[in-house]
Amino acid sequence: MVFWWRIFTVRVKIRHQIRRQCHERAHRCGVDITLLRSRAESQHGVISRAQALSLGITDRVWYRLQASGVLRPVQKGVAVLVGHPETRSQRMMAAVLSIGDQAIVSHRSAGEIWGVWNADDDDPIDVIAGGRRGRPIMPGVITHVPRDLDELAPLRRNDVRVTGPARTLLDIAGINPGATHFVIERMLMAGLITRRRIAATVARHSKQGRAGIGPLREILISWPYEEQASESVLEYHLQRILGNTALPPFETQIEVGPYRLDFGWSQWKVGLEADGWGKFGSRDDFERLSRRDNFLQSRGWSVAHLTWRDIARRPGYVYTTAESLLEARGWSPHPKPNHW
Repeated sequence: MVFWWRIFTVRVKIRHQIRRQCHERAHRCGVDITLLRSRAESQHGVISRAQALSLGITDRVWYRLQASGVLRPVQKGVAVLVGHPETRSQRMMAAVLSIGDQAIVSHRSAGEIWGVWNADDDDPIDVIAGGRRGRPIMPGVITHVPRDLDELAPLRRNDVRVTGPARTLLDIAGINPGATHFVIERMLMAGLITRRRIAATVARHSKQGRAGIGPLREILISWPYEEQASESVLEYHLQRILGNTALPPFETQIEVGPYRLDFGWSQWKVGLEADGWGKFGSRDDFERLSRRDNFLQSRGWSVAHLTWRDIARRPGYVYTTAESLLEARGWSPHPKPNHW
């Protein structure tokens, strides 16, 4: 509690320092920036020239504020208020404001906002320049001018206009097909998407040459995921491996007494556990898992523990492990005829 209170106190102090800097520099210019500061603070510290004009800041004053250091230009017609550190969200907001009212953060940057894409600080920002005939050229920004305008009604997340999850998934699949599984798994885990929603998006956008449709169709045909949501991306990886094999249909989140198994086959009492680092945070965790495994063994279950490395890099090992446990319990991939 004390730790979080200290963080809150530091943030308040920084906010006051930023405001004091702004007022001191603006005062030297003879300008009241109260309204401008309020607007910028609601936009990650960014303000556009058009917005400033609507607040009574003339072009002459706008350039005077830049010359005095109150505003720092970041894109054409867009500036950042002094004291606000550069962030990815700030760069996204600046790109949207610079392009215009119909601009929307999209593709990988939208995936970043939805929490399903990892980006480095210097990665470019993806933006759809809706309603424009040309493709604006901006530093650090990739602008997209798609012909497919379905599902482009923007949502607002983290105070930024962004494409919805379904459109975001389709756009990412179009430019990076190899990452489609990864993005779907994260969206499923976060409750952002369902198989039915993906199918509806494919049907709605299906047209010859539409990028992204192919990878989504392939995943829908061989859908390897259970409808019940998994608890981690690692479990979705394991679902995909098991769903693409000749193994019998598996179950997820199987309750055995007071415990639950990630995956398994109740008929043969075989279970698989996807063990991420989160399961082994302390000595108490090891002791708890030991008691759990002892209980499952006493009930006749055979359980294999699979690590992140096994699931992410050794799918063959995962398959043979499950196959061996099932065969030891009497399952056969090729049932013998009755007369044998």
